Amino acid sequence: MIENQVIKDKTKELGNITVSKEVVAIIAALETIKVKGVVGISSGYKGDSANVLPKKELVKGIEVWMKQGEATVNISIITNYEVGVFKVAEEVQHKVKNALESMTGLNILKINVNIHGVRFGEEAKKIKEKKQKDTENKLQKK
Repeated sequence: MIENQVIKDKTKELGNITVSKEVVAIIAALETIKVKGVVGISSGYKGDSANVLPKKELVKGIEVWMKQGEATVNISIITNYEVGVFKVAEEVQHKVKNALESMTGLNILKINVNIHGVRFGEEAKKIKEKKQKDTENKLQKK
């Protein structure tokens, strides 16, 4: 999977550092779901509404383009209406950019946030509770 990697050569005397697109996507996904107002990450529409991805599949809602030492990231999210769509998207951009730059050393050119859906109070709460129960069930099975 060499096409999915970028080589950082800032440390020429020590060797190269390689960061894969998947690592960038995982970091972006984990930082995104930490933001207050993010109900979940979406990979698109299923039926009439945007689907919320389970925790194991979060990277399906993240697209990463990389070239030598630089990256651009697209993130598709579903937000909670009560928090404010624009504020949530802006916070996702800042948190993901800061995390990626500090953890990978990459220059992050853009963080594009696509809002695929908006959920209202009770609906968002039910989704969060279902995700928690699913995670607990998976842990109990192990």
